[in-house]
Amino acid sequence: MRSIKTKGFSLILAGSMLLALAGCNMSAPSTVGNIGGVEIPSGLYLLMQYNAYNTAASNATLPEGKKSSDVSAVLKAECTGTIGDEEVTATGAEYIQKLTDRSVEYYAAVEKTFAELGGELDADTLDSVTTNADSMWESNGKLYEANGIGRSTVENYLLNAQKAKKILEMTYGENGTTPVTESEYKNYIADNCYYIESVQLPLINYTSYTAATEEQKAAIEEIAETCRKDLSEKTLGEGAAASQVYTAAMTYAPQAMQAMGGTMESSQAVYYGASQLFTPSALSGYANSEDGTNKLTDPLDAAQPGEWITIDLGSSILVARRLDPLSTGASVSDLVKGYDLLTAMKSSDMQNEMYAAGAALEHNLDASVIKTYAASKIKKNV
Repeated sequence: MRSIKTKGFSLILAGSMLLALAGCNMSAPSTVGNIGGVEIPSGLYLLMQYNAYNTAASNATLPEGKKSSDVSAVLKAECTGTIGDEEVTATGAEYIQKLTDRSVEYYAAVEKTFAELGGELDADTLDSVTTNADSMWESNGKLYEANGIGRSTVENYLLNAQKAKKILEMTYGENGTTPVTESEYKNYIADNCYYIESVQLPLINYTSYTAATEEQKAAIEEIAETCRKDLSEKTLGEGAAASQVYTAAMTYAPQAMQAMGGTMESSQAVYYGASQLFTPSALSGYANSEDGTNKLTDPLDAAQPGEWITIDLGSSILVARRLDPLSTGASVSDLVKGYDLLTAMKSSDMQNEMYAAGAALEHNLDASVIKTYAASKIKKNV
């Protein structure tokens, strides 16, 4: 007769084997729950968490010697940044969670609103989503897979972005529920946009990828002044002068390149001329975060309307002038379509509406499932 101890050990061993076998057949939960009845796939949650990690890492104050790919260091670090309208300072782990929650809520609100509005995506949009998903997967697929993110998740994420864009159109577009009026567009253009004609003279030799020396830069500054005088003589007043701008680009951009010992064909030089409307997001690329100035708009504001000036942008010298957008021959409708002013004007409003709507929806997320997808398991190297 076996002892009770032996029998008990046998039962424990059998139980362990059953658990092990069960473990072989277990799989990760397919969702982390739902928000407002919209299922949140686990892969999508992981993708949003991964994106949140990258944002947190860029805002983290890391100890000396630690990199943004050091997950443990980022989770412990202090992160400071803006989430919505709130300035947030938190540990990396807390920051990531806040961003992830916000992204998931936004996703749910977009899915729900799109369905309620009866939205549909056309074939061209669906094709572009597939193409972009393929491109993202080709670039980062191995890293995504290591983090439990499948290609279908990437495509789902991109589809959601297109649905948000469609909601914008169905809400504020020409045939939307609250369309933007021509008067509103006109005011937005006048108050927030710049119409700029320009010729760009490079200060980098793109043949050798070397910056202009002081002597070469001085020579290019003289070329820029000649270009400015030339355009001033040929384009009097405030009317558009696109043809003269592109002619000047083909004349003077090659001269600037030659001053640095390089060459440029006129067929390439034509791309150094521009005549276009700049929306606030495009203008923000010239902002100086340290003192709040703008390298592009401040000099133009100091000049007279239609006056050609030279602007040192660091990597190039710009010969430019600012025009009244509606003096160029373009109608409000032309500008709206040509520069996607609906997105420029209303995308922030729509996003804020979706964030607020998502936060207000009933949350039925499984905390135990989410816990299994802790940010500490994120992989940044494969």
